[in-house]
Amino acid sequence: MKKRTSYILSIITMIFWGTAFPFSKYIIDKSINPIVFLALRMSFALLFCFGYIISTKQIKEWFLMFKRNFWHLLILGMILYASSYIIQYFGVSYTTAINQTIISNTTTFFVVFINFILYHHKPTKIFVFSMITGFLGVLLIMLNDNLQISSTTIIGDLLTLLSFFIWSLYIVFNRNISIKENPQFVTFSVFIWVCFLLVPLSFGFGMVEQIKLLSVLDWSVIAYLGIICSGVATLFYTIALSNEEIPSENLVLIGFLIPVIGIFTSILVLDEEINWRIIVGCIIVIISVFIIESKKEENLEI
Repeated sequence: MKKRTSYILSIITMIFWGTAFPFSKYIIDKSINPIVFLALRMSFALLFCFGYIISTKQIKEWFLMFKRNFWHLLILGMILYASSYIIQYFGVSYTTAINQTIISNTTTFFVVFINFILYHHKPTKIFVFSMITGFLGVLLIMLNDNLQISSTTIIGDLLTLLSFFIWSLYIVFNRNISIKENPQFVTFSVFIWVCFLLVPLSFGFGMVEQIKLLSVLDWSVIAYLGIICSGVATLFYTIALSNEEIPSENLVLIGFLIPVIGIFTSILVLDEEINWRIIVGCIIVIISVFIIESKKEENLEI
């Protein structure tokens, strides 16, 4: 696969994921339990991936891959993927959608750190410069007009930070298997394990009673989050991660697009306000992404 294709898939993924934060908060603010919501969302994602595997007649090939990597996939799905989303959804109850989209960009730093500790991957100079530039943009967005971080969202922000540390572990370990196996099979297998954990668990949190309260619009939002933001986006990102020529931290850096998309979606969906800090911060974030995109061929080690 060409490098440019991997970068394009990553950018599309980040656009979808950027919209996921405000839409998720929209559902959770309607007093839907996060476990129930996540079980419904992942069920839609699983159905999408199952339909893809069946339509392409790859069920036998998938099953052989599933047996070869049984425990690896179980850890990816039930421990890393599921726990990351559970903590994230509980966290969004105590913070804003904008804060969560911003904090999601700590994934970049966590992935660099984990890759350095586990695999001794040293980031390039241009990557470090882009990372610092993007972080400055994110920081500007996070501060209020008095250049202070609001203490009212600290619990939600810390939970969000923990969730994206776990998500960073998912990215690193997902790459190990995705470069060897079919990325579509990996994505499908992860959703199987996620649903295997969450669907039975959700019944203990009143799933039957809560789904009766969902409107047609609510179901449409959950379907969008499941099929597009989880199914399609995760599939695209897993395919991008399977490119051995691109370090995973380079793809993660494109995640700085998430707050840009998330902020403007939050304004439209949740009626949150925009100010000069958000505009300037978004411009800085976009610049950082274009720097790494235009210089991705460089390989200067520090």
